Amino acid sequence: MAYKTILLHLHDVRRAHRLLAVALPIAAKMDAHLIALNVMPPYVVISGGEMGMATIVDAHRDAYQADVAQLKKLFADATRVHAGKMEWRDADAGYGSATDMIVRQGGVCDLIIASQKDQPWTMSDFLEEPERLAIETGRPVLLVPNEGKIASPPKRVTIAWNGRREAVRAIFDAMPLLIGADEVNILWAHPENDQPDASDLPGAALATVLARHGIKCLVSQSSVADTDIGGELLQQAKAFGSDLLVMGCYGHSRMREFVLGGATRDVLFQMDRLVLMSH
Repeated sequence: MAYKTILLHLHDVRRAHRLLAVALPIAAKMDAHLIALNVMPPYVVISGGEMGMATIVDAHRDAYQADVAQLKKLFADATRVHAGKMEWRDADAGYGSATDMIVRQGGVCDLIIASQKDQPWTMSDFLEEPERLAIETGRPVLLVPNEGKIASPPKRVTIAWNGRREAVRAIFDAMPLLIGADEVNILWAHPENDQPDASDLPGAALATVLARHGIKCLVSQSSVADTDIGGELLQQAKAFGSDLLVMGCYGHSRMREFVLGGATRDVLFQMDRLVLMSH
């Protein structure tokens, strides 16, 4: 069991080395075809009102274009010994959305690797929507933190488990990484006022299933305030020494406005290690 086609959204010179440090070892271990996707950010159209002409802004595109050659060289240098299984792709968001392009191409890949959003970066709003990738592609999305621990492929993994569909999807989407891990901690984290009911599968049952794949598991449980589930997941992952947190992505989109679950939103903002999400 392995990922055989991996899409890497390579878009920021400053963080390219972190993205490549995650993507290349996974691709090499799984003998995968790695696609580096560069997407030109969209034009910005400013309405001129009822009587005026619309203004098209593209200065940010010119600024980004100056980085593309450097990104391509970084990728070529890093993958020189793997040239047969490496591919560079250029795409242009035009008047649409960069994420639309990533979703379209990522939907036919085994795994998508992308960055955590970097709020201060001027290009972030144009190029980084990790929540959309997780919710819209139907594929597992491995998110690389802007800061903090990186170990790839991961050797210690924490699974956020609550028995719900999104968590189930994430766990089995992460199976190629779990099989290669030295140890996995199944963490049942639930709000203090929301005790698990009989319809939820206990972590022990999941551990039994994973053990049949040769995955060594521990099972733990944590009860925290409803508003701090995300923080607790990251704290427990850190305490376990995890390189990777696997969790369901909870939320939905309505007319491009995303409504995310609190734990999902907090992890996306606070993450300090690799996070694999599925919806």
